[in-house]
Amino acid sequence: MTPLSEKVLLPDEGAELRMNPMERTLYRLFLQHPEGMMADDLPLHWQELETLYARESCYVDEGLREKKLKSLCGESKRVFYATASRIKKGFVKVLGAGRAKSYYIARDIRGVYKTKARGPYAVPFR
Repeated sequence: MTPLSEKVLLPDEGAELRMNPMERTLYRLFLQHPEGMMADDLPLHWQELETLYARESCYVDEGLREKKLKSLCGESKRVFYATASRIKKGFVKVLGAGRAKSYYIARDIRGVYKTKARGPYAVPFR
């Protein structure tokens, strides 16, 4: 199985950035949930994460994919925070801090994580 894409295209910005499979999986999940979610709610979206990661990952072994997703949804949320941070860093590097705010996953004052990018095609992957 080959991943769908490793690039995120930002045609309005004239830019593209690379994401690893876990970053693409998490970002796609948040694009599909514009209302956002709490970090503790990730396990509630397990089926979606499994489907997305199976498409994005090059791992054929379901057990290995499950292990990676369990680390993302783990109780400490360390992998989630690190993955969201890498996504933010990628957007900031390509677009600069001001413009990147419209794209990356950020936490609001209620603790809800979301992206301002909207819809599954708001940020096309290639």
